[in-house]
Amino acid sequence: MEAISAVVQLAGGAVLTTLALAVFVMYTQPANIVHFFLRLNKWRTGCTTKYVKVGEQQFAYMERGRPSKNQPSLLFLHGFSDRKETYCEIIMHLPKHLHLIAVDLPGHGDTGIKAKADLTVEAYAAKLHQFISEVDLNHGPLHIVGHSMGGGLAGCYAATYPEKMWALTMICPGGVKVPENSVMFEKIFRGNKHVMIPETVEQAEEMFNICLYNKSLIPPKRVLQGYVDYSKPYIDFNKELFDAMLELGQDGLTPYLGKISTPTQVMWGRHDKALHIAGLDVIKREMSAPLQVDVIEDCGHTVGLEAPKKAATFLLNFRETVLNK
Repeated sequence: MEAISAVVQLAGGAVLTTLALAVFVMYTQPANIVHFFLRLNKWRTGCTTKYVKVGEQQFAYMERGRPSKNQPSLLFLHGFSDRKETYCEIIMHLPKHLHLIAVDLPGHGDTGIKAKADLTVEAYAAKLHQFISEVDLNHGPLHIVGHSMGGGLAGCYAATYPEKMWALTMICPGGVKVPENSVMFEKIFRGNKHVMIPETVEQAEEMFNICLYNKSLIPPKRVLQGYVDYSKPYIDFNKELFDAMLELGQDGLTPYLGKISTPTQVMWGRHDKALHIAGLDVIKREMSAPLQVDVIEDCGHTVGLEAPKKAATFLLNFRETVLNK
């Protein structure tokens, strides 16, 4: 009994020491807070991180489940300056029998990008097409889900490669020009062009205020500092990419809407201050494909964080509708 007690005490001491060390490292190096939660959330989903070479470029992605003839695979595309783990909260509410992949787009997360690469939505769609072939997603039509910039890319891909599509879900998609500017675009047009690329804690707080309707979800300053530190290696590329998107005049997706033939779902947070919900009117007007619209109340731009369970429910309901047609 004494031996067992000693082992328990040693184990307890080791756990406490490890936790104390983890807290110290995260406090002295705040970026580790972000790394920790990225790994934790991915572990909670049951996803496995994988890498694949696409031409001269290495893509990082996470995967769960196996392809099925009865349930088309899901491919998740994140938004600007984000990464694959942004979908973890939604994935946790999806059945484990579904095969899904969430990918880091070029220049984001753990996927690199060549210097002076083509940053147009068409170039991203072509690279995504290569990725889909390399990870053997050619077994059947796909259900592609994209948020924000990823939503615009998903729409462009669906219009360009309709033979690959089974269903399309766009969440607060970017690239739709509307008469009324969002809070984000008001700040951009007043001179704060890189409001979504924070370099200080104060700027990060401003960005989260734009993205989140539920202000209680805004991280404390120490975590915001971690976010800023974590983002530093991506700042130059993010500015280059954002400038390239602005050159399109907010209109990168609109020309493709009428070319989409895939059954489509559009989700939008009612209180989105980054991309104005008036984009729904443009999508309804321009699209002729079957369209399902789901507006999420008391939610801003970051649907996956603010309403993951509701988003997952809407997603599954849409899939069921398409399956039954």
